Amino acid sequence: MHAVDLPFGVGCLTIRTMRRCQRLGASREKIMVRFVMASVLLFMAVVVQAEPPKAPASLLKPIAKAESWRFEQHEAGKGALKAETETVTFTASEIDGTDWHVQVFQVGLNLEDGETYTLSFEAKSPERRTIIVVAGVDGDDYHEIGLHEEIYATTAEYKQYEYTFTAENTLKGKNRIGFVLGTEKGSVTLKNATLVKKPKS
Repeated sequence: MHAVDLPFGVGCLTIRTMRRCQRLGASREKIMVRFVMASVLLFMAVVVQAEPPKAPASLLKPIAKAESWRFEQHEAGKGALKAETETVTFTASEIDGTDWHVQVFQVGLNLEDGETYTLSFEAKSPERRTIIVVAGVDGDDYHEIGLHEEIYATTAEYKQYEYTFTAENTLKGKNRIGFVLGTEKGSVTLKNATLVKKPKS
């Protein structure tokens, strides 16, 4: 709970209540009952004002765990995934001209048609390489569902990225978000990744 400055009227509530009861000739018992009730209302006002709003929960699994990701290597495409304490690094070591032959996803996401989502993360790449961030279904024709952005990771220091999209043509419980890595050789490291749904107004 955080300290707050109460409005003057609320802060004086219990004092006014006691004095008013005394002027009206109320008994000591009635004065105490009203004093306790006023004190409860004062406490509730403090709680309501002090508690900050909760941030929406992320729909992603913990990114710094290898089991949170499905790393795909197709045909001649080769690469690796390395998870550390707070980060995850994806590497494309061999490419064959087809970008999706090295890619990585979080799968099993329950995204919904017409809902708006924001994906945010920090990324860096010492090789200054291009990757593609996409959202799609995890099955059938693997079509995309509203997010396809090309990122040119140009620095060896972390940079913040944020993308907002409205999902369409989703599959219940069978959607995925991830990165297409097979455009160029090299690595990219991520941290602080979240996916949140925009609250309804």
